[in-house]
Amino acid sequence: MRVSLLSAIVMITAGMGLTTVAQAVVPDALKGEWRVVSGEPDNLATAVVNTKVDDPRYVGRVINFSNEAVRGELDGAVSCQQPAYTSASQMTLNDAIEKTSGMRNFSPKTPVAKDFGLKASGDQRITPILLKCQKGHLGPDGLSIDNWVALLSKDTLVMNWNDDSYFVLQRVKPGEMVRPGFSCSANLNDAEKTICGSSELAAWDRSVSDAFNVRLLQQKEVDPSDTKTVADIKSAQRAWLKKRNQCNSDAACLKNSMRERVETLVDESQ
Repeated sequence: MRVSLLSAIVMITAGMGLTTVAQAVVPDALKGEWRVVSGEPDNLATAVVNTKVDDPRYVGRVINFSNEAVRGELDGAVSCQQPAYTSASQMTLNDAIEKTSGMRNFSPKTPVAKDFGLKASGDQRITPILLKCQKGHLGPDGLSIDNWVALLSKDTLVMNWNDDSYFVLQRVKPGEMVRPGFSCSANLNDAEKTICGSSELAAWDRSVSDAFNVRLLQQKEVDPSDTKTVADIKSAQRAWLKKRNQCNSDAACLKNSMRERVETLVDESQ
């Protein structure tokens, strides 16, 4: 007996307790661009993980969902080719988290939404959209559920990510512009003008600012009397800004410079 791919997916996932409907076409409610606005790993976990609270490497990045691919800049370049979108049975947000993260080895054993900084109620009912890529990947599979995203509202999305973390994304609306961490009405150099004209570059500028502020705050908390290290951190930032400005209006150069700076600052904050 021949079994279609759709039937096979339904049969397999039904065995996992998930009634599903698979389609190659992206659901209308999901289609388009979404920007990561927050993210957090399990705040009760004792292990140190690579993903940080509101990690500046990820916050501000955009993911695009289409029929052909899911693309974005999370963890380098996300490229999920020919995705299959599978609507799972409706469940609570807490249920989805438990299926993804599994039970802890310590009390409280059951993870819930608030443990990951999610403001949505754990009792909110959601319909996870499971993602399978013919080539490439988006995020990791959970313990007993595939990699998924789910609408919390018309313009708010949640998705599971690496290091047992969850991201919240907002829909990118037509004409929406991100502002950088500096005023675009001041006397600007070529690099700053280019950043002000691009939401992508402006978002990276904000990420640099966030990463720098975290690094500075962390150092002050470690040793408030160590003014030399604080001065060194500020000096290194000024030196980097001079180097970044040498990119002038080269958008690719600016993006690479800011991405590398964020990575450096996050690494220093580990």
